[in-house]
Amino acid sequence: MSPPEPEAQAPLTTADVVFAEATPHQRILSWRLNGASWAPPMTIEQYVGRETALSETALSAGGGTTYYVLHPRDDPETIVSACEVTSKTALVADAHGTDGADTVREVKAYSIASVFTNPRFRERGMAAHMLRRVQEAVDQTAEFGALYSDIGRVYYTRLGWKDFRSPQVLLGLADDLTVPATEGVSLLTADEVAPLCERDVAAFRARFAHLARSESAGEGGGTRTHIAFLPTPEQVAWHFARDKYVCQVLLGREVVHRGAKTDDGNGWIYWDHDLREKKLKILRIVTRDEEEGSAETRRGTVKKLVLAALAEARKWGLPKVLIWAPSEEIAAIATEIWRELGPKVHLVFEEREDGSIPSLRWKDGKAVDKVVWESNEYYAWC
Repeated sequence: MSPPEPEAQAPLTTADVVFAEATPHQRILSWRLNGASWAPPMTIEQYVGRETALSETALSAGGGTTYYVLHPRDDPETIVSACEVTSKTALVADAHGTDGADTVREVKAYSIASVFTNPRFRERGMAAHMLRRVQEAVDQTAEFGALYSDIGRVYYTRLGWKDFRSPQVLLGLADDLTVPATEGVSLLTADEVAPLCERDVAAFRARFAHLARSESAGEGGGTRTHIAFLPTPEQVAWHFARDKYVCQVLLGREVVHRGAKTDDGNGWIYWDHDLREKKLKILRIVTRDEEEGSAETRRGTVKKLVLAALAEARKWGLPKVLIWAPSEEIAAIATEIWRELGPKVHLVFEEREDGSIPSLRWKDGKAVDKVVWESNEYYAWC
């Protein structure tokens, strides 16, 4: 008689597994396992190579990303569930200062990604068990965390996560579209983006100081807590490393231009070439604060930057440009471009429901109903 298939064996329960930080070998086992779903159009070997490269970035190396697994007590070679947790820097602004003082805190936060359960062990509560253990671990050192659900809004909500709105704008580009040339815009290399990130982080701190003063003054009831993940050079470089690896492996092509900026320094944009989804994904669009420039000037800046992104998408043969959490200004500019370029640009405003749904959880299960997630753009995803 042939040995029983794995599914026919006695069911594994959460009492039978060990929760642990993954060894380097277990990381590779996990990547090979989830790569069956997530690797294409790369091969498994290429996918493992990409994940290895990401683990060596400044954001992830040296404990920046912690990899967790569940495995049977007597079999560390069998991965039951796995995930990764990346440490991030975030800002919090609220009205909780002493004697009404403004409160802006730079805190340790995190993101959870690559949550996966071996198909042999699904429907047994393994991922939920692992995530509860992860939450216990991260609550010791981090203020809050994020994840981006690809399985809808219900599952993670049951585990104490709060899902947030996920608006986006998608510009579809015809194959014969010629993007109008724009003056006063220069394309950026990765090295040129890094100092702009430093400027952006400084602007975030100033903006959050203003938000804290507003909350202390009672605006919005003075009960809201504003949070944002900082667009640090390390965070953005992680995206660039991912992009670089995939483009080299699949196309044998180097990514030269990572974004664009206006020559007057009033704004910049940076992006990611997603070959799997065939989209140019905008990581972030930055313009000067409202008090530093007129609305008309900012609109002109945004339009130049979005057109630069469309031109980059056409160079790479990517038929779509995606912008997460578009402001009213960005939405208006996208509509203006659609009107000007006619049927060669297809414009869709939509809410993500089938993937990358942003979810937030505060340590110890603190309620987040009054949390305002600022700048919930694609740069923060990972």
